[in-house]
Amino acid sequence: MSEAEQLSFVMSELAEIKQLLAQFVDNAVNENERPALPLPDKEYLTVDEAAALIGARRSYIYRLTHEKRISFTKPGGNRVLIKRSDLLAWVEGNRVKSQGEINDEISNFMTNSRRRGRQTTRR
Repeated sequence: MSEAEQLSFVMSELAEIKQLLAQFVDNAVNENERPALPLPDKEYLTVDEAAALIGARRSYIYRLTHEKRISFTKPGGNRVLIKRSDLLAWVEGNRVKSQGEINDEISNFMTNSRRRGRQTTRR
């Protein structure tokens, strides 16, 4: 192979590598895009739809299902489907109360509970 042929071969290889790299970058950007929110009347959600609904990544939804922290179905044994109400119940179940809500609960407890002194029984 002459030097010109070798140079031509290397240039074509570089062009192919550049094209593959551009495709990889495009795919990586597309994976990070969030899918549109699911239809409000849809009862069972795919992993992508569930992730979009709560603003999480697909991998997080898969981890929740793997750890059985959220219920799901696998019709046909392959595709994971999550019931919308189960997902929203899980989200609500992990709600952290605000300081104001905690203070209100303490106030309600203190006003509604009666302080009972020691009662002694006499014989």
